[in-house]
Amino acid sequence: MRIQAINTVPIRYINKSTKTQNSYISNQISFGISEHERRVKDRIDDLTKNMGFIDKYIFGGKSKARQDAEKQIDKEDLDRDKELIRQATINEETRKRVAEQAQYTARINQLNEQNSARMAALEQAQQQHIQWQKEMFEQTQRTNQIIMQQIENFSNLMKEMQAMNAEAAKVQKELFSELTNARKAGNKIREEEINKIREELKKEFETKYKAKTEESERTRNMEEMFQKMHETNTAKGFGKIAGYKAEKEDLLTQIGNSIIAEKSGQPAEIPNGILFYGPKGNGKTLFAKSFAEQLDCNHIKVNVDVDDMENARNIKNAAKQAKEHFEKTGIRTIIQIDEFDGFLPFESDNRFRAYMKDLLDNISTKYHATIFATTNYPEKIDDIVLRPGRFSVAIPLSPANKENTLDIVKHYVKGFADDTVNCEKITDELIKVQPEEAYSNAKIKFIIKNLISDIVEKGKKAFNHNELLDCIKKSAPDISKKTLTEFLAQHELIHKLMVHM
Repeated sequence: MRIQAINTVPIRYINKSTKTQNSYISNQISFGISEHERRVKDRIDDLTKNMGFIDKYIFGGKSKARQDAEKQIDKEDLDRDKELIRQATINEETRKRVAEQAQYTARINQLNEQNSARMAALEQAQQQHIQWQKEMFEQTQRTNQIIMQQIENFSNLMKEMQAMNAEAAKVQKELFSELTNARKAGNKIREEEINKIREELKKEFETKYKAKTEESERTRNMEEMFQKMHETNTAKGFGKIAGYKAEKEDLLTQIGNSIIAEKSGQPAEIPNGILFYGPKGNGKTLFAKSFAEQLDCNHIKVNVDVDDMENARNIKNAAKQAKEHFEKTGIRTIIQIDEFDGFLPFESDNRFRAYMKDLLDNISTKYHATIFATTNYPEKIDDIVLRPGRFSVAIPLSPANKENTLDIVKHYVKGFADDTVNCEKITDELIKVQPEEAYSNAKIKFIIKNLISDIVEKGKKAFNHNELLDCIKKSAPDISKKTLTEFLAQHELIHKLMVHM
């Protein structure tokens, strides 16, 4: 029995994952035992090292030790598998976190790039605006200097003419006294000399006086010219915008009539927002202020900041002021926001986007204000704010066509051009560059204003056709074909958004 018990101890390969397989070929004694069996054997030896022979083999100590060993090893394997699974889970979670961190970093980098591009665009727009302001300021400063100089010149001229008259009267009085004495003395020769001197002095005085009179006339002409320039620059409402009759009518029809009704106490549905878009220099900013003046509305301009929260504070303050103004006066406010693509682009802070969407849903009824937004790049504005109900009116402001260009030319040359100026031919010269390029309205105004300043400095009353034509030929168009192509695409995009949303 003892020998049988010894012989019945199996040496076999046991693998928990393949227990159902009855393959023992690779576990023959001649080739050693499996790792699992070795572990079981080592564990049995450890458990039975203090047992006697009888306890081991007669009373089943070794068999029980084997069962305990296998249970312990099974538990160890299970714990090991659990640890491997736990470690694999940790590794997978770590991998996911690393991937998420990489995505987050990439998103942050993308937002930084977008913000950098946004800041660059704002900087460019601000620089362009500053440049235009600088040019207009320099032109105004030069005009003011000319006015002050002419005032001083005119004052000096009057003093000189008064002095000339006084001096001439004094000399004539002295000569007349000498002439009387010569006649009394019967001195014919002296009498002739005095008469000759009087005649020469008279001619000299007339020549000088004529020159002073001509100078006085030039000064008077310049005064008239500056008065005309002042009248052009200080026009109110739509009177300061030449051309664009269709756009003016659109504004009055879609919102102006409702504002008039609101003023009279009648119920009126007034849009929350108006969007003007198109290439720079065509008067989008001017339209906003002119529209407010035309309808006698309060006007507030909100400047764009790179910080969304600062923009939120600015628009919130403007809305609050608009509400207070309406409660006191019953007058609606037009809140103007230029470069709106920089104010509310796609990458704006989510809280700011949510605030603006809520504001644009009720700013008209809650605050009695309408946002008048302008942009050169409507495609950069968050689509959700452009839907009807928020921006119900979207008007493209394209470079002036022939009709609008003719109106612009007539508006700015009025009172400064002579009879030779043919406005239609000047218009043809300006629009012949289209559709490859175009002159902006601001550029046309700048060309004519510069010419006016030149003729004023020269003391002329008017410029002629060739002078204006030469100025145009020397000035390159400021709107490129690329910009014109982008504008057409923008128009299609806005049309789709307004129709399908």
